[in-house]
Amino acid sequence: MYRPVVLSYFAQSGDTEKDYLQFLEDEYESIAEAWEQYQIQEGSDRYFEVDFPARGSADGDKVAEDIRNYKHRLIIFHFSGHAMSQHLLFKDGASNARGLAGLLGEAQNLKLVVLNGCATYDQVKLLFDNNVKIVVATKGKVSDGVAREFAETFYKALATTTYTIRGAFEHSLNELKWKHDHFASVSTEPIVWRGLVTEAEEDRDRWELFVKEKYQQEIDRQEWWKIRLASPTRKDLAVGNSPWDKAMSFLILVLCLLGISILVYAVFFIHDYVLSFVGLAAVFSSYFGLKNQQRYKTVELNSVLADDEVIRRMKLFA
Repeated sequence: MYRPVVLSYFAQSGDTEKDYLQFLEDEYESIAEAWEQYQIQEGSDRYFEVDFPARGSADGDKVAEDIRNYKHRLIIFHFSGHAMSQHLLFKDGASNARGLAGLLGEAQNLKLVVLNGCATYDQVKLLFDNNVKIVVATKGKVSDGVAREFAETFYKALATTTYTIRGAFEHSLNELKWKHDHFASVSTEPIVWRGLVTEAEEDRDRWELFVKEKYQQEIDRQEWWKIRLASPTRKDLAVGNSPWDKAMSFLILVLCLLGISILVYAVFFIHDYVLSFVGLAAVFSSYFGLKNQQRYKTVELNSVLADDEVIRRMKLFA
């Protein structure tokens, strides 16, 4: 129920004859394979489990629907296709970057946005203004084949439990440097964003890792993919109790119901106040018994939702 979700969109523009992206489908298949490794490797600790809805060819309208459906589980938003400084191009038309940034701002567990199209650098500020913390974007034109290579190597690394976001980005660029001479001078260092005015660039095949100020530590978190509810309840956190705990809780509930029955019968039917005190005592005993049982309950915590901070706040004892 609480598995993280990765949303990736691979969109040809409306004019497929003129602007057809030959490697877009290959990129989709490579990224899908990377996220499927947990199932392929039968739950290996080397990979983590995510839901990866199939979006091999998507219309712009699908984006808003998906964000509504996966709102609090969304950890990565990826777009591949034609792009401009203020728009992403889908086969049903151009979608405004400002609107997309607002939609993504609703996803409280969103860790990363990747815009794998030409000149998406100008969209970074819009995303950061809407509480997105980490963005991979491009400067200048990006060739179709190299864009596929970048995405493939980046997600193959990111889908493993051994890479951080920074580590996966560096790995991808280093592999591109190994294969392509014009990457030799490209820096792998993240850019900490302080809301500076964007500048025009004509760089070729250049990806940058942008980090919102005060969130630099997020790109180095080893378990960056873990999500939690904004305000988890005890019911959300406690996913299992021992049979003894459940039996005791059931007996306490029976005692409470029995006490209420005795109290009602004694007061309203036979007017026996001595018996009514017996019923009242049973109710109070069950209440204090329940509080004591909660205190010592053997709780199995949902590891996805319960970190140390949440455990302290909810006063749960593991």
